[in-house]
Amino acid sequence: MHKPNASLHRRFEDLLDAAQPSLSFADYHGGAQDWQDELRAQLSDLLAVDYEGGPLAVELVSSRDMGEYVREYIRMTAPDGVVLPAYQLVPKDLSEPVGAVLCLHGHGPGKVIPVGIEQDVRGRAIEIKGERDYAVQAAAQGYIAIAPDQRGFGELMLEDDLEADRGCSCQQLSQRALMVGKTVLGMRVYDSMCWLDYLRSLDQVNGDNIMVTGQSGGGTVTLFSAALDPRFAQAAPSCYFCTFRASILAMLHCTCNYAPGLLNLCEMYDVAGLIAPRPMLIIAGKEDPIFPIQGVYAAYERLAAIYDAFGAKHNLELYVGEEGHRYYQARVWDFFAEHAQ
Repeated sequence: MHKPNASLHRRFEDLLDAAQPSLSFADYHGGAQDWQDELRAQLSDLLAVDYEGGPLAVELVSSRDMGEYVREYIRMTAPDGVVLPAYQLVPKDLSEPVGAVLCLHGHGPGKVIPVGIEQDVRGRAIEIKGERDYAVQAAAQGYIAIAPDQRGFGELMLEDDLEADRGCSCQQLSQRALMVGKTVLGMRVYDSMCWLDYLRSLDQVNGDNIMVTGQSGGGTVTLFSAALDPRFAQAAPSCYFCTFRASILAMLHCTCNYAPGLLNLCEMYDVAGLIAPRPMLIIAGKEDPIFPIQGVYAAYERLAAIYDAFGAKHNLELYVGEEGHRYYQARVWDFFAEHAQ
């Protein structure tokens, strides 16, 4: 006798098989730039990003001398009223404007990971593994780095999730956002755009050389932020890029990864194609269990075709680390330097 849940599995496989992305690059009959313009507009609407800029109030709360750089704790009030905490790492003795890197954490205790603080929002000890202190790495390379809490993590968790020690507020925020036509992913992209505006306002920053990188969930927001805001000069998402079918639709992932109708609009390689012709380093783990490497290779082949259409295959690179789901810095800083504007 067949188990009832087998029919449920079949039903969802049928739904996924029937999904026809309306703005797949491979099936688009217009020009590459027209495709980008159309998909970017529709993707922004689907995620309900709704960012139009606005005044940004930024408060310097504290600072600490870290030797080669100063680590500042700042808070920015976004145009929608949410207070966004972040660490800002500023190399010492800057003589001219330098590049900047927005460093986006993944699931876990938040902004403390990219800046190498081995303590969570409650003061408990944590261990930073897999080269995830990429804001510290950026500062060592001479860049100004911003490592913010993303909505649902660190200081931006809902109070009851914090008290219950749930680790994040992704589920509650995603459910509430969907009820009012929003998405958590769109909110996080919105915040990235706020931080980009802030960085561009700094005299110490070369506004034409602002990059974004992140691991796992930070890789998600890295990809979508660079796709939806062409002002990001370069992007390096780590351990996220794959196909939707092989990753977030094939196994259990956090609720914050999903948006209504996204697969009917495009696949992940189409989202990434919105970054072309700007430089992008795709980082993957050979043994990553939740973003399988075969899906990465399949998606990369499709993405390379998009970059080729823009005459920019030289701006796209895939680095595969030998381990699993982590950050691999091996090519990041050389890649950013090689493609600097």
